[in-house]
Amino acid sequence: MKMYRITSIIILIILTSLSLAACAGSQDAPAQAVEQYYQALVDKDQDRMISLTCADFETQALLEFDSFVSVETTLSDFACQTASQDGDTASVTCQGGISASYQGEAREFPLSGQTFLLVQQGGEWLMCGYE
Repeated sequence: MKMYRITSIIILIILTSLSLAACAGSQDAPAQAVEQYYQALVDKDQDRMISLTCADFETQALLEFDSFVSVETTLSDFACQTASQDGDTASVTCQGGISASYQGEAREFPLSGQTFLLVQQGGEWLMCGYE
């Protein structure tokens, strides 16, 4: 009986830990969407990038993609956080930027100071413009 009780307590602790970890991972979903959008951009994954945009922003996203498609890119000290959220809209700010290299010449494109606008559609946060 005592072994059953210890096993039950251990299982309860594990389940609680897993559910807390799952909640922690989704705490700042709008910011994560912006980070995923820019990761797709530097990875040259156009389909993934477009899947992270709202329909109204798709043309702008494609222009942004075209700007970086022929250069080597990485994210530099990039992290985002949600500045405000009201229902199915959110504003996100970020630190860091994109490092681009073309024929040996490096250039930084800061994303700090920019406010990104997101909308939630179908349970997903989507990049939908800039403020």
